[in-house]
Amino acid sequence: MNGLRTRHLRRYAPALGGLIALAIPLAQRAAAATTAVGCTSPGAGLQLLISAAMLMLTSLLQLWVTTLLIELNHHQPLMRWCAPRADRRLLMVLIGVGVIALALLSDIVLWAVLFRSLELLPTLEASFYFSGITFTSVGYGDVMLPPCWRLLSVGLAVNGLLMAGWSTALLVHLVQSSMAMRIQNHDKP
Repeated sequence: MNGLRTRHLRRYAPALGGLIALAIPLAQRAAAATTAVGCTSPGAGLQLLISAAMLMLTSLLQLWVTTLLIELNHHQPLMRWCAPRADRRLLMVLIGVGVIALALLSDIVLWAVLFRSLELLPTLEASFYFSGITFTSVGYGDVMLPPCWRLLSVGLAVNGLLMAGWSTALLVHLVQSSMAMRIQNHDKP
């Protein structure tokens, strides 16, 4: 199991590092475009580029979680342990839900850190709150980005919709696998 995680980390780490290396200069350039007096528009292209970089970063995180859960779901010793008992199958699904929830929460935190590092919101708490309500498409409207940065809100909302759909599909797969284990175990003599 440990070798599996290490192999996947080694595979995705360069891509993740490259995206972070791309995002830092973008964030610095964008932060320089915002003045203390007002809001100078960083431009639609730069905001869309930042949104695309964040989408790639969160997609890599989601891909890593997906790969991890699928590999665990096909790990034969673990499946032999889970298959005969309903409580064990339930535990595997609940662990999957927890890992998926942590990945989505990590996505929200990444966006919050971006907003705070660009000084678009006054506190990390406000950044986390805005990221959470926009990522989940609740969008109360009580906290908003400066008008010249509002395209990042669109990028965040699209990111949230995609990650929610991806996570739902992964969760459905885990539940179906649990049900298949039950059927296969029930059919055995």
